[in-house]
Amino acid sequence: MREALDGLPVERAFLFGSRTDDARRGGDIDVLLYSRAPAFRLAHQVTSRFARALDAKLDVLVVDPDSPTEEQRAFLRTLRLAPLDDVLGNRAAA
Repeated sequence: MREALDGLPVERAFLFGSRTDDARRGGDIDVLLYSRAPAFRLAHQVTSRFARALDAKLDVLVVDPDSPTEEQRAFLRTLRLAPLDDVLGNRAAA
C-alpha cells in the first residue's frame, strides 16, 4: 500500500469495510483517503499503482476534508475506520 500512496497529496488514509474486522477479513480492500486533490484522478492513480503491486481488488473513496458532501458525511458516519498510519507515518493520524 505504501507504494500506491507514496508522493500523492493524501492527508489521511484509512481502511474500512471487512479489512477492519478480524472475523471478516477477505474480499476487496476498501480505502478512504482525505485529500484536496481531484477525487477521480487520485482514486485512479492509487488504484493503478496498487494493481501493479498486488493482485487484489481495491476500492478507493476520496473525500475533500474541507467540504465533504452530505452523502459522504452520512456514509462516513456508518464506517468503522482503521488508520493507515503505518503507511503514511504521522500524517495519517486522525
